[in-house]
Amino acid sequence: MKKFMMALVAMFLTISASAQFPQFKPEDMAKRQADQMKETCKLDDGQYKKVYDYLLGESKAMMARMDSIMNANGGQMGMGAFDPADMQKRQEAQNKALKAILTEDQFKAYQKAQQERMERMRQGGFGGGFGGQR
Repeated sequence: MKKFMMALVAMFLTISASAQFPQFKPEDMAKRQADQMKETCKLDDGQYKKVYDYLLGESKAMMARMDSIMNANGGQMGMGAFDPADMQKRQEAQNKALKAILTEDQFKAYQKAQQERMERMRQGGFGGGFGGQR
């Protein structure tokens, strides 16, 4: 449950940052995540394209959900606007989609990087993305 709550906080912060800084476009978010995965998981060019395309779709969907929530709440967004069960389903769907693209070893590297990011967040380090910058 702690991991899930940390993921919830991470997604909220990502969405909040996107709302406050409109220069973040879904394309930029997807590229950043795909670039980090390319380094962390050693993706080949074909895998990179598939990962980028998947993340782009997810980023666009997330921005649309965020816009919808903000429009419904008069431009405000709060933690109560997110359904934890829905977020967990989305994370599971993302893991399933990425598992279909990555090799077993790459998927393990992806999971390890996610775990490390969650640990940094638990320790108060909100900097760093998927793979983190040390």
